[in-house]
Amino acid sequence: MDKKDKRIYYLDVLRVIACLSVILIHASAEYAIKNIESSNFLPANIIDGLARIAVPLFVMISGALLLDEKYDFNIKKHINHILKLIAFYLFWSTSYSIIYKVIKPLIRHKPIRIVKIIGSILSGHFHLWFIYLIIGLYLILPLLRLWVNDKNKKYVEYYLILALIFTFLIPQLTNIACYYYHFFERINDILNNKLILSYVGGYTSYFILGWYINNYELKHKKLIYILGIISFLITGIGTYFLSIKNGEYVETMYNNLTINVLFQTITIFIFIKDKYKNKKESNKIINSISKYSLGIYATHVIILKLTSSFLTRNNMNNALINIPIIFLVSFILAYITSFILSKIPLLKKVV
Repeated sequence: MDKKDKRIYYLDVLRVIACLSVILIHASAEYAIKNIESSNFLPANIIDGLARIAVPLFVMISGALLLDEKYDFNIKKHINHILKLIAFYLFWSTSYSIIYKVIKPLIRHKPIRIVKIIGSILSGHFHLWFIYLIIGLYLILPLLRLWVNDKNKKYVEYYLILALIFTFLIPQLTNIACYYYHFFERINDILNNKLILSYVGGYTSYFILGWYINNYELKHKKLIYILGIISFLITGIGTYFLSIKNGEYVETMYNNLTINVLFQTITIFIFIKDKYKNKKESNKIINSISKYSLGIYATHVIILKLTSSFLTRNNMNNALINIPIIFLVSFILAYITSFILSKIPLLKKVV
């Protein structure tokens, strides 16, 4: 919401958590996905697993705001939002492409290839995939707003039940089972190639779920919290044991469309909503981080890479020490960078 008096404070808190979680995922990734026999592997996976709520939270926050019946939706404003997202993507994708496809080759005295530059701009740096996701959700937003509303609550609940079963639960169970019994590959084939339920698949489920939890109180919260705590443990520790069992890194439990990540995200969303929804006074620090969260998201990766490289060059390889250092340095410098860019007239629209 643009106006200060219309901001929803608990969503700002969730946006900050999501933003910090993204940085934490990238800070721990190097230790969480490499060398499963290393002593760094288990703690890095636990930290990484705790942060997997990042993208689902961002999507749920967007759904809570944009699907709200009080949201002032009109096509002109909607198209402008999409164009701004495209501009944001092109600016940062081009910036990262220049760094890695132009400056880096020049430093190493390697040829610069125009085709690779264009390709990298289109595909984007690895973390910018999220912008494509949001643009996709924006494109179907007018359709979702036709039926995601209070009078269609029962239909929304039916949708969410289908999503729970066919997007989160069954695919994850069969994917895990495939590591042990090839028979379950047939079930995956039925789900993906025959029983095509893509309408209730993907991140649209999180988008609608954000609206639902924002508007209604869920029952059996104690059970949800218990499942959430179990899920936090399963994501990191489950990844560790699956990887050890198979002799290589297995990322199945890290997928955003898994039942464990779903319950992690729901638990955090509900907890923060219950704690802060009725809070009348907002926190300036929370509001500021929330305001610059998109800029932090865009800029933190290059800072993180430099910090990680510095630690590696100085033979600092302990995950429990390195991850907090990388996380803090990346967050602080990304926040400062985003703040500075927001004060420059031509650049403030891309942060």
